[in-house]
Amino acid sequence: MALNKLRVIQSNDMGFPTVKDATCWSGLKSFIAKELKIGATERRTLFIHKRRDGLRDLAVFDSVYVDFREADRKYVFQITSMPTVLKDQDIMVHLMSRKDVKLAAVELVERIGS
Repeated sequence: MALNKLRVIQSNDMGFPTVKDATCWSGLKSFIAKELKIGATERRTLFIHKRRDGLRDLAVFDSVYVDFREADRKYVFQITSMPTVLKDQDIMVHLMSRKDVKLAAVELVERIGS
């Protein structure tokens, strides 16, 4: 797995990943052709669920690319480790946040999540 690379998926309506082997999807590819060719698309993943009440549910897990869904042009990823979850957070992290903010969110989830 690429230790220095982070995949970030943000969702408003996809649901929330809580089990290994589930799938999630993104409009962003988050891997390069060379990684796909050698079968190395697994990355640490920060999943951000933006709720309507302004809070966020966060999950951190490993995921690997499995398919491209042509119908809605989404990249599908399989969760390869049990997600660590931290819900009801008011942390301001989102898809376009700086990398240090995203990494701080990962560290927070891994430190106090369940």
